[in-house]
Amino acid sequence: MRDADGVTESCSKMFDMSIQEINGKGPKKRKKSLEPNCDIDRGECGNEKVEVKNGGGVNEESKEEQRRVGDKSVELLHWRDMPQHLQFNPYVLTGYRPLQSFGGCVRSLFYFHNETINILTHGVSLLYMMAVLPGLLPWGGGGGAWFLSLCHLMGALAPWCGSFLYHLFMNHTQGASLYHRLLQLDMLGIWVSQSIGAIPMVTATVYCAPTLLRYAALAVYCLGSLIGLYKAMRAWSPWERRLCFAAPFCMRLLLAGARAANLAGGDPHAILHVFLQDAVSLGGGVIGAMHIPEKWFPGTVDRCLNSHNIMHVLVVLAVYSMHQVTTRDLAWMSSVDCRRL
Repeated sequence: MRDADGVTESCSKMFDMSIQEINGKGPKKRKKSLEPNCDIDRGECGNEKVEVKNGGGVNEESKEEQRRVGDKSVELLHWRDMPQHLQFNPYVLTGYRPLQSFGGCVRSLFYFHNETINILTHGVSLLYMMAVLPGLLPWGGGGGAWFLSLCHLMGALAPWCGSFLYHLFMNHTQGASLYHRLLQLDMLGIWVSQSIGAIPMVTATVYCAPTLLRYAALAVYCLGSLIGLYKAMRAWSPWERRLCFAAPFCMRLLLAGARAANLAGGDPHAILHVFLQDAVSLGGGVIGAMHIPEKWFPGTVDRCLNSHNIMHVLVVLAVYSMHQVTTRDLAWMSSVDCRRL
């Protein structure tokens, strides 16, 4: 009798719930998200675990296969599927990595996505510079050549370090907070290259100037560079991040004009690279900020030949010109007699 009463009571409750649902008073079913933000590495989709079920239970074999295959099964996402902090280029539509752990970001080096070119151009350049550049600089020269060589080495290595880490780990699961820290690290590397890396050229340009003028020029340049660093660490938009280097850029342009007019020092045969080191870098920055050419052909250059890829290649060329200027100016300063000029 107790069992019969229990069944009767259960049926009654089910009947009452059905009546409530018909009247619109019952519990509503939760709608599934059409665009879930999934983390492949952690096996999560939103706040729910991604599980493969087999007859009502979890298929352990499928989970083990997913762990074994790893990121080979990563599904690249569309621009609209990405978090807001990664939607910085609306014209690159596909090829985005999902949010990943540290290991997942590292493993993304071994498959092709829309950051692969950006990572490899700076990663390969970094390894090459570390292996070759120190042996090309006159560390034992006089006139503070070791310090100027160190400035050049820092300026040549810094942009690759910051940008490599930024592009590799920008899709980390820690989200926007880590992303903005990586962006600041990238900007710091650019600042070191644009400011400290150019000190040998500035020094050579005013090398034979009167002592007061020489130190005043170096002090003004360093002050403008520090102001640029402050702005770079607080910039949010692409144009703000590029304009924060305007003060040292304008001073380098002024010094380059003085060299071209034979009113200042420096190796006269390096004048072409004096202009190229800034002109090429400026052109790359403008292309990157204007999103050219993907702005004209959205979705067609997602993984290569987009504006950021082009900017990275141009930065490599700009650093090459900076190296040519520095090595020639260092040789010029070690041999010049300012009293004869």
